[in-house]
Amino acid sequence: MPALVVFNRRWRIGSDDLVIPGIVEVFLRAGWLGLTTAIFIQHESDTSRCSSGSHLLRLFLLGSLVLLGVTLIITVMLVVHSSRGTVVITLPRKHVPALIVTRVVFGIPEIMWNVIGSIWILTGQIECEPDTALPILMKALVIYTWVAVALILLGILLLFDPMKRPSRQGVVDGGVLGSHYIQLWEKRCRLLCCVRSHDDNISEAFKNVADVFASLFEDLDLVASDLAAALVLLRLKRKYEEQREESFRKIDRHLPISRSLTASIGTLQDEGGLPYQQSPRPEWMKVGSAYHFMKFAMASYGWPWFMYRNICQGCCSLKSHLQCCSCCRSPPSYVMQDNCCLCHTAALKAVTGLSEENITYITFHNKIYEVPFFVAIDDETQHVVLAIRGTLSLHDAITDLNAQCTSVDCEGLPIGCMAHKGMVEAARSVLIRLDETRALSEALSRSGYGLVITGHSLGAGTAVVLAALLRPRYPNLKCFAFSPPGGLCSREFSQATQCFVMSVVVGDDLVPRLSMNSLHDLRHKIKCVLDTCPQPKYRVLAQGCWYMLFGISESSLHSASLDSPAQDRPLLEGGGNSYTYPSPPSVQESVDDVRVTFSEPNPQCPQVPRHTETPLFLPGRILYCFPNLPEEDRLEGSVGEWEFTWGEPKEFSQILISPFMMRHHFPPVVLSALRDAAVQAADPS
Repeated sequence: MPALVVFNRRWRIGSDDLVIPGIVEVFLRAGWLGLTTAIFIQHESDTSRCSSGSHLLRLFLLGSLVLLGVTLIITVMLVVHSSRGTVVITLPRKHVPALIVTRVVFGIPEIMWNVIGSIWILTGQIECEPDTALPILMKALVIYTWVAVALILLGILLLFDPMKRPSRQGVVDGGVLGSHYIQLWEKRCRLLCCVRSHDDNISEAFKNVADVFASLFEDLDLVASDLAAALVLLRLKRKYEEQREESFRKIDRHLPISRSLTASIGTLQDEGGLPYQQSPRPEWMKVGSAYHFMKFAMASYGWPWFMYRNICQGCCSLKSHLQCCSCCRSPPSYVMQDNCCLCHTAALKAVTGLSEENITYITFHNKIYEVPFFVAIDDETQHVVLAIRGTLSLHDAITDLNAQCTSVDCEGLPIGCMAHKGMVEAARSVLIRLDETRALSEALSRSGYGLVITGHSLGAGTAVVLAALLRPRYPNLKCFAFSPPGGLCSREFSQATQCFVMSVVVGDDLVPRLSMNSLHDLRHKIKCVLDTCPQPKYRVLAQGCWYMLFGISESSLHSASLDSPAQDRPLLEGGGNSYTYPSPPSVQESVDDVRVTFSEPNPQCPQVPRHTETPLFLPGRILYCFPNLPEEDRLEGSVGEWEFTWGEPKEFSQILISPFMMRHHFPPVVLSALRDAAVQAADPS
């Protein structure tokens, strides 16, 4: 931090990122130098026995020793200078760019010399007696040389940024991001997804995603290792807050237990709060029902998650449901775009226990804004189930990342309801497909059952919007949203869904806490924690690896409490959504005291980050499942029962840095948590 600038180009590393790679290169070159020296000294007498090219051999070895020695010295100097300073204090590392240029200058003749030596050795211009060890050592030296050069060139290729970045001056003018920077992110997204189509819908989707990324990084000059170091520090501080709260609770047992300690490292608060005059929960919102319909949400993923959950016996379980070589014969009329053996359909039957007669429609068609789903009749609960698949492809990821707000206008919703654009578009595409095929209406008329809409992750968000769109037709429908995205519904929309949507959040799951507002809050905390970190980055990253392997020690927690002085200045202060960004570097700000508040948008304030003008929340009534074991036991692989409680959207408005933030989003983990919670809910004691 900031990114390294060499040869008038920005690179994907900082000037303090060369410590660990430099140490690796030092050891590599030390071995390289040792082998060359051994050949030159120990086999000096053997060189005279070469039938041809003995002088070329001595010249090559001597030249290699000189070049290796010089580059080794430069690399050591580079490591020393790169290890100085802290993440934000870069002045002690001012000589790093010059050392890199010097290293490259000596690298070019080094590669040329190795090419010449390889030609001499491999073309027979240097031939030695086969009864000596010299020929083998020389070939080993050539291979070792090119492996080392290949590794160095690979590192350069990975760090090279082929796309020209705009300069920081002129990027932001009056709070408006330059179009050049948005185009840069659009090119990156297209390159990642291997998409060259210029279809209007696809182009709009990529531009929206680029706009989201640009709004997050427009004035944030960080590299990947800076983010990794910040996450390590934030995790350390959160762990310290957890331990401190636990110690306070031991003193005063009447203190409330914060679920998953969402209050640590500052609290993202809704200034006005969602004005919940909550009516009694509908009778159908039960843990057992959520567990039952989670099976349908997980079945919508097809075989990938089924095989993940049943690694050993998965193939045997699917065998009875597979229809091999169905591409050579007519597949069932209700299945659309499954693979040759109908593996997705087989997994769906295995997970839900449904027979072929109970499945009325399945489509695995997947594009941007178009998600797979299926319609089935569940005789056990007497419901027709519409299950929508979550994220499982790059197309789904682009739909997820279209995080701008768009209006949701339909009968029964208050005026001004807003929702996640990607999921609104996905819900509309599902509705169009249902109307075209009449799959849902025919299943309902045939069975006479009620309607349940469900999904996980992207599928959950799509299911909520689709339920709102279908509710005028089916007023008694129910929606089970498992791990829905936190940036889904506006305040009015979230309140309107309380009577027909039940959301489920598990543990430290990242996705239900993910929104543009929480991302900007995390972005600010990252800047704060890096500003106040007194350690060099390589040491923070090394400590992060140690914590990952052996856990966080007491001494580390104590140092986390002393790293930054306390200041009490909110990120957002005053009226409206007005952002007050950090003070100049002279002001040291503690992450522990960052407080973020959101209130009604203020159109007269131009400093509000784009896409945060309308705060988005989780939908419906929220069931929160959390483990009753301490983190240390969970890290050791112990499996304990999950407990549950009912929460409010504002309790999930902050991203938690945790080793379980991704794992708790996995469908099998959600299913396991709901199973334990259902058993607990059914226990009269």
